[in-house]
Amino acid sequence: MTHILRNDTRIGITKNILNSIKKEFDDVLETCKKDDFNYWDSIYADDTEHLVGTAFIVLQNYINSSISDLYPKLSKLHLKYSTAKMVNNECKTTRIELIIVLANYYKHRDLPTELHKHTTNPLDDLKIYYKEIYNLEKNKYFYKIGSESPIFNGLSLLSKEWELNDLIEIVSEWREDLWKSEYKNN
Repeated sequence: MTHILRNDTRIGITKNILNSIKKEFDDVLETCKKDDFNYWDSIYADDTEHLVGTAFIVLQNYINSSISDLYPKLSKLHLKYSTAKMVNNECKTTRIELIIVLANYYKHRDLPTELHKHTTNPLDDLKIYYKEIYNLEKNKYFYKIGSESPIFNGLSLLSKEWELNDLIEIVSEWREDLWKSEYKNN
């Protein structure tokens, strides 16, 4: 008998939400192209970071809910992030881990506290810089935002063309592999 949650009912709403974000994102990028990206840093990057950061949060929810569908008693969801394909051959970070890290970065970047090591370690592994030092002697910094944000650097690693549909494909493929692996092992 097939598990009731085997059919991916979550992907539809995830696609709908991301398609709304994608429309806004594509409109901004089209405007920037018309201006030869002259105003990307000064006007568009910061606002656009909110769109992409929100997309990563939606994907994080999809990922965590998908794990809970298959493993309802699993309390350490992060154990399933590492079952995905690597971002590239030179790192130890999976694409799913990167999506989770970018969602967490976006949610916590404005807080005065240090980011959690599960957020910073993958960023360091991928050589995505996230601190903007303004007082080296006192180790004072703020987290990068706008065009220098890890959100855009991470998006570039996941999709060369900054295509949000690529992200949907990544998470959907990962979920399918998770279920196949579970069925194979049982």
